[in-house]
Amino acid sequence: MQLAAPKMTYSSEAFESVWEQTLNYIIATTEAAELELASGGGERKNSGSFYTPADVASHFWDLFFRHHEVNDAAALRALIARTDFVEPSAGSGIFVFSFIRKALSFGLSPQELAGLRFHVIDINLAALSFFKSTMKELENTLGERFPNIGCDQIDFLDWSHAAALNDVSFVGNPPFVTNPRGSRWRNLFADFLEAMLHFKARTRAISLILPVSICFSRDYGDLRHLIEMSGLGISASSYDNIPDCLFKSGKPESTNTNRANSQRCTILNLGGSDPRCREASSMQRWSAKERTKTLSRIPEFQHYRSNGFLGQIPRPESRRIMAYLSDAEQALPLRSMLSGCAKPAFAIGGVARNFIGVREIENGAPGAIVLRPSSEKDLLVLLQVITSGIFLEYWRTLGDGFHVTSDLVTRFPVNPALRHACECNLPLAKRVWENRQSYVKEKLNSGKIVRSYDFTGAFGHSLL
Repeated sequence: MQLAAPKMTYSSEAFESVWEQTLNYIIATTEAAELELASGGGERKNSGSFYTPADVASHFWDLFFRHHEVNDAAALRALIARTDFVEPSAGSGIFVFSFIRKALSFGLSPQELAGLRFHVIDINLAALSFFKSTMKELENTLGERFPNIGCDQIDFLDWSHAAALNDVSFVGNPPFVTNPRGSRWRNLFADFLEAMLHFKARTRAISLILPVSICFSRDYGDLRHLIEMSGLGISASSYDNIPDCLFKSGKPESTNTNRANSQRCTILNLGGSDPRCREASSMQRWSAKERTKTLSRIPEFQHYRSNGFLGQIPRPESRRIMAYLSDAEQALPLRSMLSGCAKPAFAIGGVARNFIGVREIENGAPGAIVLRPSSEKDLLVLLQVITSGIFLEYWRTLGDGFHVTSDLVTRFPVNPALRHACECNLPLAKRVWENRQSYVKEKLNSGKIVRSYDFTGAFGHSLL
């Protein structure tokens, strides 16, 4: 890549056009290199590193700037002056180049960016060599050196034990790779995050693209506790994998948990000016044609209490469900209507998408959840609750967006208002259940037809 250095002043429109074109070209080239590095085998493949699309890196910085209240050039200058950025698994450096492009779009000149401090870390020499070469071309084009952007070929975990910085901001997309059996964490990204939480610094900020399991998995409950106890503000936006997903390509022959090309992710921002901040978005879903629009906007965030939501970072589906869950002191868990001695009444499909599927007991597939209501009245109440809009929002807020688990179902808080609405609706519920064949849906699963009932909207109440 040969880029001619412009003979222009920093303030000229022509120069602005040149650097914009240059950064766009470099980022496109870097994205292509990321994909090649991710699929080319060797250290990169074995380490579980996964390439980051350019639009995702840009969206990442939009969220970072929002969380750190960087709204103008003055705030950005102050951020750059005080911060050492550390990218622990840099790949070809797309986060660095995306940051520079965003900084220049704020009106900063290349000269003002000369003080930018970025520690670029990776164990893969080919990745770092590409980054150094591309960085040199950028310097030649902009006519400015960036002496404080340096590379280290080292395992980040080793680097973190030895380094100390005053004001550090960890950024990027750490490796997603399964750890050996017996390790502290199931996945390497958790080791990286824990090291950042324990890093020696006067102030810390952490902004990472992580698997969405960081928000809810029991495997990372202790890690979420460390996050909660860190004294850092928390902002999380989560992204589904259907119909489109953040990452455009997987790594089919590696141990990387992205290999199915469908990794659901959370962009986690820790730090900022308000240590009490607790906010999260719903699980974002979009089609391929909506990708540009989705990644060019900030998702809607909901505030949440740190001591609730089953120890999770929720994915709030709506304000309604957050209000419902926040006012659940007088609610009884759904399990209070169940009895282990009672006759099975119906089952719930073990997976869901747009509705919670109800199944006949004899048609229950492996993984289906069998419910045994204590009475016929409880059966009709349960049927309404399980298929209600408020329950679907609850599942999307605290579930993984795919599996329906017995624990999550039986924990659902049935508040007095919902219970009363269902009890007033018993005659309709009975008619719907008796006429359930009108609500059947079929799908092919492993060569077998699975029949479920979709009762969405069947019971009429606003909560249902």
